[in-house]
Amino acid sequence: MVRAVDGATSAYVQARQGVIPRSFVWITAKNRTTGALESIGFWNGEDTVDVTVMSGETGLPVTRTYHAWGSILSVGQIKRSPEIAIRTVQIALSQVSAAVQQAFRGYNTRLAPIEIHRGFLDRESHQLIAPPVIQHFGFINKAPIKTPAKGGEGGVAVEVVSHARVLTRTNPAKRSDESQKRRGGDRFRRYSGVAGQWEFWWGEHKGTITPPKPSPSNQEQFRGGQ
Repeated sequence: MVRAVDGATSAYVQARQGVIPRSFVWITAKNRTTGALESIGFWNGEDTVDVTVMSGETGLPVTRTYHAWGSILSVGQIKRSPEIAIRTVQIALSQVSAAVQQAFRGYNTRLAPIEIHRGFLDRESHQLIAPPVIQHFGFINKAPIKTPAKGGEGGVAVEVVSHARVLTRTNPAKRSDESQKRRGGDRFRRYSGVAGQWEFWWGEHKGTITPPKPSPSNQEQFRGGQ
């Protein structure tokens, strides 16, 4: 699929003036201390900046603060495809960044929503030509922190999976008696966990496992009409 760019950037590129690509990463996760949802952003520029981007969740413009100073080391290739498939993107972050430390030690980032935007800077002014365009919207699958030995290199290797991941989730409560009871006290699945072990009989030959003693009102039902 062709990468989407805005009109201003397209015209700028066609004029062959050259651009400086920049990546913007936005994470929303729970604070480990307060439990509140908080957001933090990074980009591979030189200064911390306030940038207006299009939200991947709402599609509306929103102004966010993105931390710099080498916080993003690299952003892997973002594959595009017309199929509904789970795509993975690798992001390498610097563990010496205070903002990165806050994000991955102070927040619980497991399955946290993450957005990756791409913007382009003017080669002369180093200003954004247009608001960054969203490139990937998904969840953090894992983010191990590598603490280096003396003289070694460390970092945070973030694995991001696309939003199509939600299509693979199952609902563990859909066959539960507890969830069924919330529907006005419905007990349709009251014995669903043990009914497969019951043995019913017809006539004089009984099974080896006896089901719960039925009430007088449904005794005939348990005896198969005998």
